[in-house]
Amino acid sequence: MSKGAIGLTAGYWPEDVYRYLAIPGISLDEALVTRPARRSADQPALIGYHETVTYRQLSENVDRIMKGILSFTEGKAARIAVAMNESIHVAKLLFAGLKGRCVLMIADPTRPVEEMVASVRYFAPDLAIIDNARLQNVFATSLAEIRVVPFEELAEKDSKLAPPRGRQDLQAPAVAFAMENGRLVYHSHRSLLAGAVSWSTFVPLKAEDLMLALQPLNRWEGLYSLLPILFRGGPCLLADLQDPENLAQAVESRRPCFTILPRVEARKLYEASFKSVVQAFRETLRGLFVSTSGPFTALGRRRLKNLLDKPALLTYGSVESGPVLSSHPTWFLDSAVGIPLTNVDVWPLNPANGKPLEVPWETIEYGEVGVKSPMTGVSYEPAEELPKLVHEGWLRTKIVTTMDPNGLFYIQSRVPD
Repeated sequence: MSKGAIGLTAGYWPEDVYRYLAIPGISLDEALVTRPARRSADQPALIGYHETVTYRQLSENVDRIMKGILSFTEGKAARIAVAMNESIHVAKLLFAGLKGRCVLMIADPTRPVEEMVASVRYFAPDLAIIDNARLQNVFATSLAEIRVVPFEELAEKDSKLAPPRGRQDLQAPAVAFAMENGRLVYHSHRSLLAGAVSWSTFVPLKAEDLMLALQPLNRWEGLYSLLPILFRGGPCLLADLQDPENLAQAVESRRPCFTILPRVEARKLYEASFKSVVQAFRETLRGLFVSTSGPFTALGRRRLKNLLDKPALLTYGSVESGPVLSSHPTWFLDSAVGIPLTNVDVWPLNPANGKPLEVPWETIEYGEVGVKSPMTGVSYEPAEELPKLVHEGWLRTKIVTTMDPNGLFYIQSRVPD
């Protein structure tokens, strides 16, 4: 492990992988859409079951959708709630809203209606964008004060209004996500770009690779299946685990290299209805990242590895922190969640109060993982969430771990809420 890693003075670090890497001082849409469109305009960017969007087309779509947003907001930067099921639509709208200097909230339409409504109310949007009739009814009955616009109407609007001018604050809150407790964490252009840089460096990813996104983009597993590969100028296959037949066909024909699944979703691979998906994964994937926030036994990991005949790579992250700890494709131990990612520092906290301990990992038996990295959220809503989650600059993860002499971390338990 790099001597520069705070709290980690010895251990393993992958060869030819940077421990720390500078984050470009540009907007997320510039880094992930505009620049790749200049370099590789005809390279696929977003791949769905029924459409493939090149970087040139993505850039054009982003501009057109941005103009549609501005036509509804009268050219002003607005707060926009995004409640859509189609991940390709969400991706386009995310970049369009950011280019128009709006603040967005990526809602989870699969959550119970009461929870989704509560998180949208915390956000207090000026506008809500939807892509199905069910969500239209939800907003009409529970959020009638918010103007609702179907996604299709944005592309049909023609506006000559330009986005607000002037220097852009890349560290200001730009995208909100609902945390496990329903409260909101805000990320900036810089924090999301830092996640794209760090994950694509750690794995590592190249423009020739294809990532598979199986989770919606309001979840960190879906978001970081998409953003890192776009930073490298490569394509992302946006699919749906709930549709095994189409998923298996898409994986077999497109041949992605990695995907990230929450542990509870990965369990579905043992079901008979996912037999074709398992076979497709066995033939194409180089590894499956499985996100976990609790102990994961060596037996469970080997069982999944045997099912797929591919490495089962554990990882830990959250919408607050982005990815934090992960197995590396070149080296891992079955019961360890992994090592800190590029640009991530970890320090032991007292699980009782979340305050940093005065000694490093090597001298203690266990501790709660505290995180400092450019990927962590920049603000919270309501504001009283901040002192609960951050102590002396270290973000609480609520996972209690041990660390071995190789610098690998093992999740032992969770801190009760």
